[in-house]
Amino acid sequence: MSNNDPKMIPAEELRAFAVGVLEKAGCPRPHAEVTAETLVESNLRGVDTHGVFLCDNYCKRLDRGLFTPKPNVTFTKKRTALGVVDGDCGLGQVATWEATQRALEMARECGVGAVSVRNSNHFGAAAFYAQYLADNGCIGMLWSHGESDVVPFGGRQKFFGTAPICFAAPAGHQTPGYCADMATSQVAFGKIRAAGHAGKEIPPDWAVDAEGNVLTKPASDDAIIKNYSAVPMAGAKGYGVAVMIEATCALLTGMPYGPHIIRKFDDWENVSAMGHYVQAIDVEAFLPLDAFRRRIDEMFRELKAIPPAPGYDEVMIPGEPELRTKTQRLETGCPISPETDELLTALGERLGVPFPG
Repeated sequence: MSNNDPKMIPAEELRAFAVGVLEKAGCPRPHAEVTAETLVESNLRGVDTHGVFLCDNYCKRLDRGLFTPKPNVTFTKKRTALGVVDGDCGLGQVATWEATQRALEMARECGVGAVSVRNSNHFGAAAFYAQYLADNGCIGMLWSHGESDVVPFGGRQKFFGTAPICFAAPAGHQTPGYCADMATSQVAFGKIRAAGHAGKEIPPDWAVDAEGNVLTKPASDDAIIKNYSAVPMAGAKGYGVAVMIEATCALLTGMPYGPHIIRKFDDWENVSAMGHYVQAIDVEAFLPLDAFRRRIDEMFRELKAIPPAPGYDEVMIPGEPELRTKTQRLETGCPISPETDELLTALGERLGVPFPG
C-alpha cells in the first residue's frame, strides 16, 4: 500500500474514536454516541463528506465555545401533531434526533408528526433520520438549510445553502426501501471542496467561480475554494425547492437564512443558529404496513425490470447504491484518505484518543 492509498478502518473503530473525542470535548456520552452513529453511517454509505472527518470541526467549535457541549434540548408541542425542538446551539445531531423521535411519537398517535428545529447546527446526513423513520413503518422526510454556497438561478452571487432534502419509505418484503438523500444544488459543496483538495477535475455543471464562470479545476486552497459557488440542481426547479426549504427552516423558526448563516469551516467567532424540518407519516394510518410492503415490492420489481439505457448496467432504486456500498464497507472497512487520517490523528493526539489504523 502506497502513502496515497486510503486506510481501511472498520466502522466500529471509527465509531469508538468519534465517541471518544466528542466526550473529551465535553459532550455527554449519549450525545457523543448519536453523533458518532450519524457520522459513521455516512462513511458506510459512501458519503464521506459527512463522515468522521467532521469530528475535527465539531471538536474545535466545542473547544471555542461555539457549540454548547451539554445543551438543554427542549420540545414544545404546538398542536396535536406539531412541535418545535430548541437545540440550545448544541450538536445538530442531538437536536435532530430528538425531533425525529418526537415526530415518530406524534405519527403513531395522529398519523402524522411534524417538528421544526431551531438553534441547531450541522446535523450530518439527512438519510440517517429519514431511514430511521422508514425502518419504523413511516414515510420519513426532512430537510435543512445551510451556509451560503449556491447561486440562485440566473445569479452569480451565492445565497442558499446546498439545502439537503431526504425522503425515505419502508422496505418491501423482498426489495430494499427507498431513501433519496440529495442536495438541492447539483452536488453538495463538500464534493467540490474534496475534489479541490484531491487535485481532481469536476464536471462543468457542478460549480462556478466568483465571476459566475463555469469551473472544472477547483483549487486546493480553501481561501480560494470559499469563493466558489455550487449551482442549483435542475436550474429553476432546484432554486424553487431551496426557497421552500428556507421558508420552513429559517422563516418559520426565526433562524438566519441564506448568507446570514455562519460558515462552520471559516467563522471561528460566532455561534451558528440553524433550523431543520422533520416529518413522519405513519403508513398504518392509510393501509396495513404489510400491504404497503407488498406494493413497494411490486413497483420496485417493475422498475428493476426496465432495460438499462446505453452506458448503464441496470436501473437502480434511489438509495440502492449507498446500500450496496454499506454492505461492502461493513466487510472491508471504510476508506480513510491520507488527508483525513492526518487530520484525525492530530485531533486524537490533542485529546488523548488515538486514531485507529
